[in-house]
Amino acid sequence: MMSLLIVDDEPYTADGLRGMLAEREELGLELYVAYSAEEALQRLRRMRVDIVLSDIRMPGMSGLELHEWLRSRWPRCKVIFLTGYGDIANVQQALRGGSVDYILKTEGDEAIVKAVRGAIVKLEEELRGERIMIQAKEQMRQELALLRREWFARMAEASGPLTARDRTRFAELELPLTPDGPVQLVLGRVDRWDPDAGPSDRRLMINAIQNIACEYFSPVSLLALPVGDSRFVWLIQPGTGAWPETLIFVNGMLDRVQRTIGQLLKLPVSLVTTGTACDWERLPDDYRTVKQMMLMGYGDEQEMLMTGCGDKPPAATEGRSDGLSPAQAAELELALDSGLADDFAARLDEIFAALPARYALFAQAYYGAAVLLLGQIDRLGDEGAGFDDVAERLTELGRHASRDEAVQCLKDTARLLAARRTALLGERTHRVIRMLNQHIAEHLDSDLSLEALAGVVYLNPSYLSTLYKQSTGHNLSDYIAEMRMDKARTLLAQPQLRIHEIAPRVGFGAPAYFTRFFKKHAGLTPQEYRGQLPQE
Repeated sequence: MMSLLIVDDEPYTADGLRGMLAEREELGLELYVAYSAEEALQRLRRMRVDIVLSDIRMPGMSGLELHEWLRSRWPRCKVIFLTGYGDIANVQQALRGGSVDYILKTEGDEAIVKAVRGAIVKLEEELRGERIMIQAKEQMRQELALLRREWFARMAEASGPLTARDRTRFAELELPLTPDGPVQLVLGRVDRWDPDAGPSDRRLMINAIQNIACEYFSPVSLLALPVGDSRFVWLIQPGTGAWPETLIFVNGMLDRVQRTIGQLLKLPVSLVTTGTACDWERLPDDYRTVKQMMLMGYGDEQEMLMTGCGDKPPAATEGRSDGLSPAQAAELELALDSGLADDFAARLDEIFAALPARYALFAQAYYGAAVLLLGQIDRLGDEGAGFDDVAERLTELGRHASRDEAVQCLKDTARLLAARRTALLGERTHRVIRMLNQHIAEHLDSDLSLEALAGVVYLNPSYLSTLYKQSTGHNLSDYIAEMRMDKARTLLAQPQLRIHEIAPRVGFGAPAYFTRFFKKHAGLTPQEYRGQLPQE
């Protein structure tokens, strides 16, 4: 779904345009309204918009000045100007800067719809034209890529300020980042691979994902690194802008990047960031946080997009992996983080089968795996209630009658954790839906745009829309419309209230827009509906 922002200082015109475009459901637009260019800027600083439909002459900042701002911040945004004959020369100059179209105010609704369709087509053509996967090649020498991955692994576990040696590594590894400023961390995950995709196919796809990220984040400094078979990280710093603008740009662009990956590569990916920047010495904390956000997500964990902590995950104690090699510990932890209890069990079998018969080595490997499981239990925080007995059994190897029984205890614990995690995902999702429905019921007279609702529950707007449909079977916009219609019918049954008094109580600034909305859903105008009600 693409988003369109209407900018006009005349509320009647702006609301009328929104109502007209809302009726064109085939356009598939998420619609927003701003009653001045300054108000539009406030919204654009918080969210990404695909198309702007703007008047030119407005008090304060003009539509042309708004266009110049858009060119520097959102270069992919398409602008359609509403203009009079006297402004055509200025508009033609703006068109050379990348705007899509202009419409004379006398041309009517069909001309506006045609221009909007043209903007949508152009955006879709640009998307299809970016066949980045075809150009996905090795972007760096294999040795440099490996060194960079090792560098990140060390930075993600380091403690304290950067050392002099740490600083020199930035230049040695040709990192597009500076050690002297904060960094924003984004963690990504391919949620599901094609069953026929082999290791080389997966590496190619990860490279293609990184290429897409580099394309969309070209205005900022980005280092993209794989951190496993299905995971990757993006480390980001400002380009020429300041941090506030960079955070807005990055957090707003993640939705587009995720959708492009899905459309071009046919891969569902999840992207998670705290939405803030941190000093390098705090990078390990941020990395633990985003891993925890990924672990404790919502819904079915497909294509999650989280740009803030929301319900901040409980503090976790990082488990050690004594008795296991770093590679073995990483593989086991990845299986646990992904909820893949069967993979965890299979890897355990391989590890213990390869061990010499000495009990001391078995005990070390057992406790190494047990510590990883205890770390997972600890991350559940208060939601891990009921695991105390399980944790106690894990820490007492001598309680098990045999080695096979001890290994089975590890496997059973992994399965219990996976089941608990699945249950918690459902509980969190239901909690979000309840919170959202309650907010809607209590604020029918307020802004219930996708962006505003996403701010209530700390989720990305696009992801929230998908999560709501996935969880309830209904579109969020349909639920809001149903609630507004229910309240409108209740208010229309009160004869002392006039139509223009009812409209703002159900979220419509213009009575004409309310009338159009009501007739669309009820088949009658509000006045006609009221006329059919029994008279007291």
